[in-house]
Amino acid sequence: MTHGKNEASNLLPMTVSEGLTVNILPNQQYEYLMPSKEVALGYGVTEYNIRQHKLQHPDELKAGKHFISAVSIPNSDLPHNAILWTKRGIVRLGFFIKSERAKLFRDWAEELIIKLDEQRDLFNQPIRQKELPGSRKHNRLTQDRMISILADVCRIDDRELRLSITNKLMKGGQA
Repeated sequence: MTHGKNEASNLLPMTVSEGLTVNILPNQQYEYLMPSKEVALGYGVTEYNIRQHKLQHPDELKAGKHFISAVSIPNSDLPHNAILWTKRGIVRLGFFIKSERAKLFRDWAEELIIKLDEQRDLFNQPIRQKELPGSRKHNRLTQDRMISILADVCRIDDRELRLSITNKLMKGGQA
């Protein structure tokens, strides 16, 4: 992805829940990145709390995988020492942060990741959407099929069930 001179203005707002919108930075390598400030907002904690988790869990939060420094983004208006979290990092942080809002934010992050991942196969190749066939005629309720089905319905012993099915068939499938 080519980064414009005004990178911070390229942040895109995404609604997490009613009343909560966070900004993400689209990125070709990581799909998207989030500044610590936005991650903290999403989890309902302070930026200090996010920094503390980064410091307390260096064995689980790895540079280049879970977060990167804004220094690595050329021509960025973001502060040079800003930490940008990858989707993996956002999810991993969620293991440490326990709050009601964190639960909502984890749900949002999970759904976003699943939606993005559902567009790719196990080998990270885009999945082609299957084209639907033209008109499907094999499942149409023709007059002959209707008569055949009604003949079978007549053999049902339960009178109420028989009437219910017949009524549904005669009204085009509506109850």
